[in-house]
Amino acid sequence: MQVQMKFERYIATLIIAVLFSMLAFPGKSSVGQTAVSKLPPLLHRDLHDYLVEQEIRQQVRLNILPQLSQSVMAARFLRHGPEGKKRVSITFDDGPFLFTEKYISVLKEYDVDAAFFLIGVQIDKYPDEAKKIAESGYEIGVHSYGHRQLTAMSRSSIENDFEKSLSAVKRITDSEIRFFRPPFGEFNDTVIDIAKKYNLTTVLWCVDPRDWQETDPDVIARHVIDRATNGAIILLHEGRESTIEALPQIIEGLWERGFEIVSLSELLSEEIV
Repeated sequence: MQVQMKFERYIATLIIAVLFSMLAFPGKSSVGQTAVSKLPPLLHRDLHDYLVEQEIRQQVRLNILPQLSQSVMAARFLRHGPEGKKRVSITFDDGPFLFTEKYISVLKEYDVDAAFFLIGVQIDKYPDEAKKIAESGYEIGVHSYGHRQLTAMSRSSIENDFEKSLSAVKRITDSEIRFFRPPFGEFNDTVIDIAKKYNLTTVLWCVDPRDWQETDPDVIARHVIDRATNGAIILLHEGRESTIEALPQIIEGLWERGFEIVSLSELLSEEIV
C-alpha cells in the first residue's frame, strides 16, 4: 500500500512538473529544446558570432537596445569583406601581452598576415611587445585606451580615450592607423562619429570562437574553420595560451577549405572609400 502511494505521489509530482514547464517555458519544443528563433537575439547571442542588421533592428523595436539614428542603422559596418573571393582575415584584440611574440612566431612560420587591435594601457605596459608587432609588418588598429564601455561615456571622455589610444599607438609605429574596433563591439552615434573624425574605419567581426572564455584549442579552431565564409573577419584574442595552440590548426584548416588569409586592408580594399 505504501509503495503504491509513493508511486502515485511520484506520478502526480511528475505531471505537475511537466505542466509547470509548459506554462513557464512556452518557447520549448515538444522535445524540450528551446525554440531559439523565437527568442530576442540578445537572449541567445551565445549561439551567434555577431548580430546582423536585422537583429539589431529587432532589438531596437523590443527596447533591448537604445534607439539608434538612421545614420547608424543604415551604415554598412565592416563585419566582413566582399564575398566574391575566397579570402578571410585574422584579427587579434586586447594586446599586447608578455607572450605576444608567440603569436608572431606562428604567423611568421605560416607566412600569413593578421591585424592587431591594441589597447593603449597594454601598449604602455608592454611597449617592446607592441613594437615587435609593428616591426613585423602587421597592421595595428585602435581598441580604445582602457577597454572601457565607450557607449556609457560622455563625448569628451570618448574623444580623450581616442586621443590617448592613438598617442600610444603612434609611439610604437609610424604607419598609418586606419582601423578602430570598439570594446565589446558596442557602439552608438557618438562613437562612430568620433572614429570618423580621426579617419578611422570601424571594423567588427563575423566569426568569434569566444576564445576569451573557451580553453580547448580544438574547440576554438573547429569553430573558426566551420564558420568561416568568403570575406570573413575572424576575431581572436591575445593573452591566451589556448588561442596560440589553436592558431596553427586554424590556419591549416582555413587553407584546407581553400581560403586565402590576407591582411585586413587587402580584404577591405573594396569597402573602404
